[in-house]
Amino acid sequence: MAHEEIESRTELRLARPQEIARLFGRALTLRCPHCGGRPVLRHWLKLRERCPKCGLRLERGEHDYFSGSVLFNFIFSELLFAFVFVVYLIVKHGDVDWDTLQFVLIGMVGLAPIALYAISKLLWLAFDLMLRPVTSEELEWHRSEKREFSTGQPGPAERERR
Repeated sequence: MAHEEIESRTELRLARPQEIARLFGRALTLRCPHCGGRPVLRHWLKLRERCPKCGLRLERGEHDYFSGSVLFNFIFSELLFAFVFVVYLIVKHGDVDWDTLQFVLIGMVGLAPIALYAISKLLWLAFDLMLRPVTSEELEWHRSEKREFSTGQPGPAERERR
C-alpha cells in the first residue's frame, strides 16, 4: 500500500532576498536547501530520499513534484548552451569554425542535462521552499514516513517480496 501524499498548507509567499540567496546557494553547492545538510547525493544521477540532517524529503512528497526540476534542467541547459555559443562568437570575432562549433554544441546539448541533473533538482527544491516554506507539521511528516514517495507502483523491494 502506497502512503498518502502530503499537501503543503503553507500559503505562497516570497522569501526575503537574504533567505533566497541562502536557499539557492545551498542548492548550488549540493547541500539541502532547507538546512544545508549533506550529503544529499547517492551518486550524480540519484539524490538521497531525504536530507540526512533535517529529514526533509528531497522530492517533497507530492505527485509529479519532479516536473519542476525537469523544467529547471531544461532552462539551465539551454541557458548554458546560449552562453557558450555567444562567448565563442565574441572570442572568435567572426572567424568561427562552424563545423567544430556544430559538433561541440550538439555534444553539449546532450550532456548538459545530465551534468546539471542533481543541481536542477536541488534548485527546484530551493525555488519551492522560497515560495512555500516547510511547516513543522510537514517536516514531521517527512521525518516520520518510512517509505519512499510512491505514485502507487510497487518499488523494487516491494516487488521482490511478492
